[in-house]
Amino acid sequence: MDSSKTKTGRNLVVQGSILALASIIVRLIGIVYRIPLTNIVGNEGMGYYGFAFEVYQILVILSTSAIPVAVSKLTAARVAKREYKNAQRIFRCSIIFAAVLSGTLALITFVGARQISSFMFGGITEVAPALRVLAPTVFVCAVMGVFRGYTQGLGNMAPTGLSQVVEQIFNAIVSVAASAILISRGAAYGAAGGTMGTFMGAVSSLVFLYFVYAANRKGLNRRMKKDPTKKLMEDKEIYRLIGLTVIPLILTSTIYQISSLLDSALFSNILKAIGYQSSFISSLYGIYSSKYQLLINLPLGITSALSVAMMPGIAGAIALNRKDQVREQMDMVIRMTMLIAIPCAVGVAVMGGPIMQMLFNDATTLPGRMLIVGAVTIIFYALSTLTSTILQASNHMRVPVINAAISLGVHIVFTVVLLAFANLHIFALIYGNIVFSFCMCVLNLRSLAKLIDYRLDIQKMCGATFVASVIMGVVTFLVYKGCIYVIHSNILSTLIAIIIAVVVYALFMVLTRGVTEDELYMFPKGETLVRILYRMHLL
Repeated sequence: MDSSKTKTGRNLVVQGSILALASIIVRLIGIVYRIPLTNIVGNEGMGYYGFAFEVYQILVILSTSAIPVAVSKLTAARVAKREYKNAQRIFRCSIIFAAVLSGTLALITFVGARQISSFMFGGITEVAPALRVLAPTVFVCAVMGVFRGYTQGLGNMAPTGLSQVVEQIFNAIVSVAASAILISRGAAYGAAGGTMGTFMGAVSSLVFLYFVYAANRKGLNRRMKKDPTKKLMEDKEIYRLIGLTVIPLILTSTIYQISSLLDSALFSNILKAIGYQSSFISSLYGIYSSKYQLLINLPLGITSALSVAMMPGIAGAIALNRKDQVREQMDMVIRMTMLIAIPCAVGVAVMGGPIMQMLFNDATTLPGRMLIVGAVTIIFYALSTLTSTILQASNHMRVPVINAAISLGVHIVFTVVLLAFANLHIFALIYGNIVFSFCMCVLNLRSLAKLIDYRLDIQKMCGATFVASVIMGVVTFLVYKGCIYVIHSNILSTLIAIIIAVVVYALFMVLTRGVTEDELYMFPKGETLVRILYRMHLL
């Protein structure tokens, strides 16, 4: 066993685990508070809420989402060379850059909320109150993103993870309380109350991150005093680097998100042109955005954490010209991503309906059928996001933008045809997402093979995982049906089936050597885990 490789892998897994755990907690809180929120504002209100968030996500991507990744990448490259003063200067310039960009977008959105809503969603102006509440949140999130990116670049994911949990707790409390107070004025204002929690959550997270930064300022100052760097970067050079790094990241993320925004716009406008009422359209989209996407995005948050944790390591290794280390980390993170994404996709397809019934008391078949069809996007989106991050960390910043643009073009044509002519309604969006994410996977993997000479070994990365996941899915389905027959309780049957699913998957992965002993050592408390498995004669 290569100790240096194990140490590198363990650090990646530990840092990724911190973000993954935070992501799980955040999404579980999100599921919990969405239940009372949905009950308060109804499917129509959740439709307005979902429409507003589609616009908000684009604004966040334009001004915020690329900032943490860019700051993390630039900071990690400087820290790898022990240029702590330059890392601090990047942090300062990034705050100014983010504040100016996000402040401009926030002001435009607040003033033009009604016009934006009417234009984007076929005259559904009820989205405007929620959008106005979300406008200042864009500014707060941008500044918050700089703090997160800076700590990530220093190799510490804990502040980001903890701040995400703090943000979501405040979000949950304020969203439910505000929506309950404002729902008396109608579904549109109930949705606005829900978005108020997003703003207060962002503010609380920013305050938390500032206190973390202030508490560590003495240590940062000590590092800068020992910094031997003689030539400091000029502000002009830093802003140029930020721009060159941020713009491709923004374009890639925007294309990802714009596919969702276009989906909502195409869905509302085409169905309205066909003759459907606005309330029906909003209700159907409310199920899609508040129920279907909520469950699909839960595992994606976990896999995204590995991408974020990987960025500083690859950027630092590239800065030091360590190609073997870069390739090792690529292998490791793709392997870990597939270990999570494939069983999650199978689990969502098999147990999606019962989980919807357990969480939302929704015994209708529509959400379950949507999850059966769309579960495969968990694998495609996880892999496409990860490969985009690898390309960007490897300084091929433009490639994911081009690949995303091509995929978006295919996606739009496919979705429009299905909406207008196939009478598939909400399923047209789901099939469109499958096509988009699949195209991104194919194009990104082709680019990795061409530019970095990296070829995905599907058998090595996915073979055992796929077999174990299918077996897990069959066992889980049978256990659920058996429990329902015996105890007649969906909640208990679902919980038992999920627990059995985790155990069956883990056992099959160990018994079939789908996960190796070296990989087990990389996990937190890996030595203890391996020792226990030996005692149980499973290794």
